[in-house]
Amino acid sequence: MNKKLDYYLKLFLNLNDPIYYSILFLVLLFMLIYLIFKRVIIPLEKKHILENNALEMENAKLMALFAELDPDPILRIDLRGIIIFTNEAAKNLIKEGSLRGKPIQYVIPQLVLPIIDFILNDNSKSFSTNINSKNYLVLFRGISSLKIAQVYFHDITEKIENENKLKSMTDKIQNNTEVERQRIARELHDSVGQELLLLKMDLLNTQKSFPIDSKTNDYFSHSTKILQKIITELNVILFNLMPSTLRENGLGTAIVSMVNKITSTGFIKGSVNIVGLEERLNDKLEISIYRIIQEALNNIIKHAQAEEFSIQIILKDERVKILISDNGIGMSSNYEAGGFGLINIRERIEFFNGVFKVDSSQNGTLLVIDIPMVKKDA
Repeated sequence: MNKKLDYYLKLFLNLNDPIYYSILFLVLLFMLIYLIFKRVIIPLEKKHILENNALEMENAKLMALFAELDPDPILRIDLRGIIIFTNEAAKNLIKEGSLRGKPIQYVIPQLVLPIIDFILNDNSKSFSTNINSKNYLVLFRGISSLKIAQVYFHDITEKIENENKLKSMTDKIQNNTEVERQRIARELHDSVGQELLLLKMDLLNTQKSFPIDSKTNDYFSHSTKILQKIITELNVILFNLMPSTLRENGLGTAIVSMVNKITSTGFIKGSVNIVGLEERLNDKLEISIYRIIQEALNNIIKHAQAEEFSIQIILKDERVKILISDNGIGMSSNYEAGGFGLINIRERIEFFNGVFKVDSSQNGTLLVIDIPMVKKDA
């Protein structure tokens, strides 16, 4: 046993044996790796962590500085939704002491957000809210690197007031326009319309005094036809200015009558499909929808070069949905020509807080209109 041990010791300690140098090399290599890891890699990692923490702290200080200088209110909350920072402007949000330490719902009671998820995933969301009779646009922004969220408030009270004033002015203009339309229509009907009818009767009575086969009789016949054409065109103008069908029979009948008159010209073919319009709507809404469709059809006739058009009116879930389509050339080349009409349409729709979308291509145009329904007694 001792002989074997002595043999292996001599073999191991034999400097001429390559195994000895291999083992020695491995030991030195492991020591070198250890020293590099301990003296280089670990200090670099610590330095990186320290620099990263310092950078985050610097960013936090910069954010705090910018937030403090921002004229709009800014709140900062932690993962629990607790307010940990407010800038100077935020003191005017709720004038009931400091907001620090209070939940964000203290400022925005209706806020329902997965705050932790928003912060850890760097998510953002904007919404509007009312605080102390002021309207704010709120941006909720998660910052995962700092484990916080910043809540920005932008006062839009003045903007909303201006929009309401503009809306009221638009309503007044539209009402005055309708009143003026009716006044002009009555004046034309009572004066020009009656004068034209009397002139036609005069021509017919005078024509009877000439032989049927005389040139003078032919002249009177031709003049009477021209006069009748003028009377017909006047009636169309009167109908467009003050559609009695709309007032007497409602929106559905008035739209069908309008489409039938256009189709009867032979220049373009139209169709109407109405679903759910069994009861009358609010007068103002009926007039507005009528004018919207009238304006849209005028644009189709003037600019679309279409062969046919379609109107669908659907009343569902307390909303009026209107689809107006044509197979014309689209709006790409004629948008400016039809732009003013589209502006009028959009203004009428937005007055009722509706939605207006346009889908146009070289194969035609589709107008999509969605308006909250207002009933007759509203």
